Amino acid sequence: MQQKLKQGVKLLREDGTLAQAGYSNEFIVEYNRENIRRSQSDVREWDYHLALEEAYALGISVASVGNGSRVSLHFMDFEEGQDICETDFVPSPIPVPRDPFGDVSFRSSRSEGTYIRKGNTTFIRLSMKDFGGVKGRNISGLLQFTVPKTDKMVLVVPYEDDPELFYYNYKVNCMSVVGFVEIGERIFRFTEDNCSGTNDWGRGIWKPVNQWYWASASGRLGGELFGFNVGHGFGDTSRATENMIFYGGVCHKLEEVTFHIPGDRIGDLKLILPDENYLKPWTFVSGDGRLDMEFIPLYDRQSGVQGEEYFSMQHQVFGHFNGKAVLDDGTVLEFHDFLGFAEKVGNDWRR
Repeated sequence: MQQKLKQGVKLLREDGTLAQAGYSNEFIVEYNRENIRRSQSDVREWDYHLALEEAYALGISVASVGNGSRVSLHFMDFEEGQDICETDFVPSPIPVPRDPFGDVSFRSSRSEGTYIRKGNTTFIRLSMKDFGGVKGRNISGLLQFTVPKTDKMVLVVPYEDDPELFYYNYKVNCMSVVGFVEIGERIFRFTEDNCSGTNDWGRGIWKPVNQWYWASASGRLGGELFGFNVGHGFGDTSRATENMIFYGGVCHKLEEVTFHIPGDRIGDLKLILPDENYLKPWTFVSGDGRLDMEFIPLYDRQSGVQGEEYFSMQHQVFGHFNGKAVLDDGTVLEFHDFLGFAEKVGNDWRR
């Protein structure tokens, strides 16, 4: 049963347990971090932006994970079939705000940047030396992400067996993006006509072994802003899922959505499964029959870490969606070659 969040209620009770669970289309629940009773090493706080063009994309992530902070930049060139990913661990904690509307700044010996938010627009300035481990290849950029006057995806998910665990997430589809990024001697420009933006802001305390699925796409359909956000993997989603269709500024809520990835085995955290193939077509079907689509992969941004204390595997796949979506009033929308991404990510922090 989908349950709407109540406005004016704080996320956590004084004893550190989750006060409510459900979904909303606006950021209305206060993240009262001071009520967390778990160790700082258990807390995850992040702010991710994606600027997506047909030919290339840039992902920017600022995160406070446990006792450390990090900045990650991912640049993908689909035409040349390559990506450059780099993570810089910032020595001093990045002061992350309690909501998606505050400013952020960071600096280390290799990277620096600022997030300045004015109204619905976020101005991101960034730079990093020796990008991708290549001496002298630096990256710098200035991008402007603007939140449209539309509904958003807000989700608070509990865990049945531990009331101190939670997943609090705010995502924005259909953002406009303007700006550029310079890598070495090359300049890549993002324009409002050709680029779509996504923001994923979240806070949480999760189980040490976790695996999530997420897919998102944004653009225009019939002259109207259109996009969708679907996913699962965290906690008990019986009171709300993050599955939503956005059209003309309005959210249309879905029930469960199943990801069908060739060769995928849910719960298997191996870096490589012998029969998996993320570059073959995926399919997505909602339990209520209101979303039915195929995903044609273009590029798999694969990364993974396998060490003594940490394990991670990531497949963020970019490509085109074809299918249909049914709005609340029964209107059927058909879409073709709609650019977006779908991903599967797994982590094991028990080591």
